[in-house]
Amino acid sequence: MKKVFYSLWIMASIVSLVMCSKSSPLEEKALTESVKEANKTIVVDPEAVEAELVAMVNEHRASIGASELALSPSSYEHAEAHNNYMISKNKLSHDNFQTRASEIASETGAVEVGENVARFYSSADSALEGWLNSASHKRTLEGDFTHTTLSVQLDQDGRAYFTQIFMRVELSSQ
Repeated sequence: MKKVFYSLWIMASIVSLVMCSKSSPLEEKALTESVKEANKTIVVDPEAVEAELVAMVNEHRASIGASELALSPSSYEHAEAHNNYMISKNKLSHDNFQTRASEIASETGAVEVGENVARFYSSADSALEGWLNSASHKRTLEGDFTHTTLSVQLDQDGRAYFTQIFMRVELSSQ
């Protein structure tokens, strides 16, 4: 009798567990769609994102009364090299910033250099929003700078890494 009771109890438990975890067809469809959306490959055009993000940074700066940043093409290689470094380490960092800043200052005559980095954003909008929601990144973005350069590089999985360098170049140094 105990065997029958335990067998029935086990069967009832299994049926109960299966029924409790069963989703409705609508719930299953919504879950499937959200998983598909989360796993959707997003194609990022790095050059387009660079141009759009620099324009958006300048628009934001104008909205708060800060000066527009001129492009510094000669500093691009430093931003690109730092993205490649972060990709190789699979981490977000400001590693070697002082060395990078010194080289940029020497090459451009900059008296101040700042940097914002980010990764895994799929658009210029989302990267800017991330920076504006971070006090230190926002302070750099809105700082007393005159020039900028921005590199967006993709890792092997197509995820974007961002390095934006900000420089203040005195008029007499240009």
